[in-house]
Amino acid sequence: MDLALDSPGAVILGGSFCIVAAARNLAERGVRVCVLGPATSPARFSRSVSDFARWPSELKDDELPDYLLNIAEKRRMRGWALFPTCDEHLRIVAQHGPLLAERYALTTPPWETVRFLYDKRLTYTLAQEAGISVPPTYIPGNADRLAVLDVDFPVVIKPAITSHLLKTTNKKAFRADNRQELQSLYRSLSRVIGPSEVIVQELLPKPARNLYSFAGYFMQGEPLVGLSVKRTRQFPNDFGRTSTFVETVEVPELRELASQLLRACRYTGLAEIEFMWVEKRARFELLEVNARLWAWHGLAIAAGLDLPYVTFAHAVGQNPTLGVARHGIKWVRFLTDVRAAAQEIRTGTLSVRQYLTSLSGPTVSAIFSASDPMPCIAEPFLLLLDRLNRLASTSGAALFHRPGFRGNNEFYGFERRDEVVKANKTDEGDAG
Repeated sequence: MDLALDSPGAVILGGSFCIVAAARNLAERGVRVCVLGPATSPARFSRSVSDFARWPSELKDDELPDYLLNIAEKRRMRGWALFPTCDEHLRIVAQHGPLLAERYALTTPPWETVRFLYDKRLTYTLAQEAGISVPPTYIPGNADRLAVLDVDFPVVIKPAITSHLLKTTNKKAFRADNRQELQSLYRSLSRVIGPSEVIVQELLPKPARNLYSFAGYFMQGEPLVGLSVKRTRQFPNDFGRTSTFVETVEVPELRELASQLLRACRYTGLAEIEFMWVEKRARFELLEVNARLWAWHGLAIAAGLDLPYVTFAHAVGQNPTLGVARHGIKWVRFLTDVRAAAQEIRTGTLSVRQYLTSLSGPTVSAIFSASDPMPCIAEPFLLLLDRLNRLASTSGAALFHRPGFRGNNEFYGFERRDEVVKANKTDEGDAG
């Protein structure tokens, strides 16, 4: 349907469940919302979404800017705020910012800024220059250097650009307990993402107990609004694709560390900065930054910070009222949190009583709303459909016929990233 031009709305890209919380927040403030994404996006069933456009399944990354320009004209959305929800859309919007700004109000900073947060190699360099601690990190560059690499095992092997590995293996990282495993995993990952992108990093202990974030809207690196949280559970438990249970906490140090990092690149926009508390060094160490909407931003809304609306208002030249975050609020995505809790219960790190107790008190669901129940009802069926589609698209591919790893280090040994069938993911996705 055609939408009127009398006031700007918001265009949200992607299929992640986190879009629903943003759409509700914007709609409650009188902002019309259009979602552009796959047919399996639960946002298409939300009452808060004024318009939904299913983008062509064959759409390539380099075709996205032209698609966005054309649909802005077709649906009369000139001047609407544009929100990416995954890293690759963030990259494309940032790299084509001047072109897209002709028809959209951008919520994404220029690529000259975003690149420092998109690529972990640049992120860690920026952090070290700004005096922010990071875990001991190595970028070997080639397999020959692994033999002389001075590391303490176990280590984590991960990509400099998360989405490059995530969309081929559905994993963010792998664990190596000895040098033989490190060499084997390194060779396999180098065939997928290239050796220059492979990062070897100290494996920080007890990730499910020590993950924190500071998130908010920043102006030249200073947070206009923000809150600190503890990301108590994630799924999978070792290298989570997404948080499943998050609670607001008061840790002033996180605010200063986040500001210190983003001031170094003069960042303006929405961001979540992830840290790990490292007990043996008694300090927070930087993990990564999401310079876009992330999975648990609905917690900030429930705590009193309308981050999607604040971002929208600044993009279209308005001055929104800024809130103050309340502490002790919890956020849960039951669809994956039950699985995360089950993993912890099996390993003895969590009891059933402790799990149920964690859900007491003010708790907001990631997607359920009594006034807007359809996205929550539809999501399990959409996830099943999405998985069936992916199985069908890969049933004849070589990924199940190559030797690889099993168990916690399950890996399918793809030869080249550009040979992998690309599919939109709506379960854990890239919401981070």
